[in-house]
Amino acid sequence: GDWSSDVCSSDLMDATDQRSNELSAKKIALQETFKLHTAENGFSYEEWISPPAGSFYENYKKDLAEVDNEMAPAITYQS
Repeated sequence: GDWSSDVCSSDLMDATDQRSNELSAKKIALQETFKLHTAENGFSYEEWISPPAGSFYENYKKDLAEVDNEMAPAITYQS
């Protein structure tokens, strides 16, 4: 079956698109959660700059960084 190579490459593209869609959705969900949190609790600049261990801000920044890293794996910044 010559056709199998075509199927594989298109599946790979779909998987990549699907992954980036998942990541975009995750990022939007994180931002919504953040808006809700700050609407209820106000925004704490101190906690944003140095979040206490296990705090909302720490988890938010960690999750957001993970999503951003996965969304842009090809981009590496070098000083």
